[in-house]
Amino acid sequence: MTGHLKINKKRLLADIEALSKIGGTADGGVHRPALSDADLEARRWFRTKAEAVKLTVTQDGIGNLSAIWPSATPGARTVMFGSHLDTVPHGGRFDGALGVVAALEVLRTIQEARLSLPCHLEAISFTDEEGTATGNGLVGSRGLAGLLDEEDLQHPRHEEQAGFEARLAATGITIPGALAARRKPQTLKAWIEVHVEQGPRLDDLGIPIGVVTGIAGIYTYWLTFRGRADHSGTIPLDQRRDALQGAALFVRRSRELVGNYFEGGVMNCGMIDVSPGAFNIVPEVAHLAIEVRHANSEKLGLMCEAILNLAQEVAREEGLELEVAPLDDHQPAQMHPEIIAAIEDACELLDLPYKRMSSYAGHDTQIVATITRAGMFFVPSVGGISHSPHELTHAEDCINAGNLLLHTVLKLTESG
Repeated sequence: MTGHLKINKKRLLADIEALSKIGGTADGGVHRPALSDADLEARRWFRTKAEAVKLTVTQDGIGNLSAIWPSATPGARTVMFGSHLDTVPHGGRFDGALGVVAALEVLRTIQEARLSLPCHLEAISFTDEEGTATGNGLVGSRGLAGLLDEEDLQHPRHEEQAGFEARLAATGITIPGALAARRKPQTLKAWIEVHVEQGPRLDDLGIPIGVVTGIAGIYTYWLTFRGRADHSGTIPLDQRRDALQGAALFVRRSRELVGNYFEGGVMNCGMIDVSPGAFNIVPEVAHLAIEVRHANSEKLGLMCEAILNLAQEVAREEGLELEVAPLDDHQPAQMHPEIIAAIEDACELLDLPYKRMSSYAGHDTQIVATITRAGMFFVPSVGGISHSPHELTHAEDCINAGNLLLHTVLKLTESG
């Protein structure tokens, strides 16, 4: 009966355009960091749009903003779907925002069709997914899953604590409220998120939908190689304890290690800080930021172990000391088979080709998966570009996102 139901594509595209103006930059990007004035304006935009069509709007203790289409069924559980409105600094208009706008459009479409469903439907925008305010990403979903602690809200990334607390208050967030935002798993039936891929695979293959099977875990470390500062002109090369030389050797070998022995894994060195930092001094200290990702938990652990063993080996070869400081970790998350099946069934219904794939970017879905059945799908990012003003997902793919989310949600309301 609902097989031919479609979203209002003009309304969806108009909403994406309108939202892109909130925090919009001259180069076509969006600067809407969490808890900023632009983020607060985007929240008001979401509330206004939802209330205009008589949807119930709520905000929980961590600031997650929800629009709800209630069920009349006694004891009904909730199917949740959405993403996030905040952006990285000077980012793009589709990352996160597409998932929220598509979720809102799904609710409006179901409401206009006057569908009476056995589940509550909830379109949600999570707080500070990017971690630009708190320094820790996936904040809203971690609050919803009961995975926040007070420490997470006491070390803001870019401002003094007093200013940060004022931002929290302006958003309606208190620390006690944030710690009490956990949703009871028994009230939830499923979670689904649509997101732009943020990589080139779908665009390269010309496939419109990527069905996510798992989200990579992420381990991060600070590695510090310590050698000896010497005069760069007078100390022979074979007598130097050059920390940067050791760091460079480690970075190259670790990439080769992952590429040769850990299929599906990636590693990155995103920053090296060298001291004393002068033309004529052999570097005494090299401080490296290391990130390791894999969608398989066991392989992720083995890969991290191998990389850290390699760092020790390089330090010995170069006569250096090594300090390892684990920074943060997010465990891999496997998508629920029943949610994967619902997405693929909806793809078949809509005649949309799809490909199964892992996600190497972190998403709220990996957190929500700890408390309910969860799934996710991607639509293409042109050229794989994301976290950039040049981020682009074509209108047709945005419309596909909305229609596929609609029919996946409908299938989830029918399933056990």
